Amino acid sequence: MKDMTAFERRNSIPFGQWLRNDSAIRYYLLVSVILTTIQFAAFKWYYPQPNFFPDSYSYLEAAYWNKDINMWPIGYSKFIRLFSVFTHSDTALIYTQYFLLQVSALYFLLTLVYLFNPGKLLTLLLLAFGTLNPITLHLSNFISSDALFTGLSMVWITQLIRIIYQPTKRLLLWHAIVLLLVFTVRYNSLYYPVISLLIISLSKTALRAKITGIVAILALTGGFAGYTFYHYKKTTGIVQFSAFGGWQMASNALYMYAHLPQEPSTSFPSRLKELHTIVSHHMDSLNHVKIRPDTALGVYYLWNPNAPLLKYLELKWSKDTSTDYFQKWAAMAPLYGDYGSYLIRKHPAAFVRYYILPNLINYYVPGTEFLGTYNMGRDTVDQIAKVWFDYKTNKTKSPFKDHKILITEYYSIIAVIINLGFALGFIGFLLLDGFKKTGTLFSTVLLLWVLIWIANLLFSVLASPIVLRYQVFSMTISFPFALLLIKFLLNTCGIGRLSSPGNVAYSMEPQ
Repeated sequence: MKDMTAFERRNSIPFGQWLRNDSAIRYYLLVSVILTTIQFAAFKWYYPQPNFFPDSYSYLEAAYWNKDINMWPIGYSKFIRLFSVFTHSDTALIYTQYFLLQVSALYFLLTLVYLFNPGKLLTLLLLAFGTLNPITLHLSNFISSDALFTGLSMVWITQLIRIIYQPTKRLLLWHAIVLLLVFTVRYNSLYYPVISLLIISLSKTALRAKITGIVAILALTGGFAGYTFYHYKKTTGIVQFSAFGGWQMASNALYMYAHLPQEPSTSFPSRLKELHTIVSHHMDSLNHVKIRPDTALGVYYLWNPNAPLLKYLELKWSKDTSTDYFQKWAAMAPLYGDYGSYLIRKHPAAFVRYYILPNLINYYVPGTEFLGTYNMGRDTVDQIAKVWFDYKTNKTKSPFKDHKILITEYYSIIAVIINLGFALGFIGFLLLDGFKKTGTLFSTVLLLWVLIWIANLLFSVLASPIVLRYQVFSMTISFPFALLLIKFLLNTCGIGRLSSPGNVAYSMEPQ
């Protein structure tokens, strides 16, 4: 009988059976459960209530009224409404978010260990990173879609890796379901279906299974898009997928336009003249203040009641007291999208200079934003939170007088280190001819992450001002790949080995 390689012997065992049979992994999982439970208990001692910020109240209101569309994708509001069937406990909700995020991270990391067997030391580092990472606690403590989106995204990429390795019809169908869930939770996932369809099309599986997987993805994500279009038309009379997109486009353009000489409204199309007049007056007033509120990319032009977008909304609907605020807000989106697009097309170089480049810096050094402050520095919560979670009072407790969450400040530096480590590792991998020295599976999985990394970079920079909570998924995935690449570089250069000679980890898999 032909001798099996170490890789073939290891991966002839199904993933589930490997988890059950590997005593070291089972021991680690037991320790992980204990440590995460202790961590969560200690964390809630310091932060007994969730971290609320403006998005939180929007999600809660959509859940309370069981809305079909909202300012944000409706998935998270549906999730917390479903959760409320069982309990309104905020601690139970936060623990569930934390548990799902931890399980998703372990699913991803254990899949890498299963496929590439990186050796004991590296395995320990990877799994410790998954269990002891403080950012997951703070992300999960938000009443926000951030933890759910990050967890679902990690399941999504793990399934893609498994589709590359060993696609099955069942896996493809589950992948379509996960893709639908993440698609309903955060607009950052808009490019996910494109990557999924590409990977499935190139996977080594039967044509019928490929077609089934592709049709399932198109049907589910397309069905949700149609559902959203229908309810926007029904609610606001306007067919659109995301009203927030129009507002964000205008906001991004205004951060650029704030640096330019003001232009007369007569040079603008007729439908934009009235809005531009208000913008011009506002920009002129900002020129007379000592500290401008728009010096750094953020949410000023989106949510500040003195900013021109909300001022114009107020003006247009001043005589209407019966229409729901969301309907008014959503109805303005197409005009704002047109205005933002017009400014960007008119001043493309300025947009790159004053919006793209600063946001590119934000990608590598993301600001903490709401992750850096507990409950926005307030000692109360809005009434909707009090009602939803059955609080006796709207007062909150904070262990720190200034409400600062200092540990999250370090993650802006950690993000730089991880991104730099991954980028330099990949460049070194290319220079040392890594694609020839490692097997097909590792090379393909690495290319998959490079593709996602680039897509995430482009989408993030172009879509909205970047903050730390948006980049936790990218950081979590980049870290293990950075370690694997550094390990390859060390082994190839003969500087040192993080595993024993002859271990599968050296070549990542047989060539």
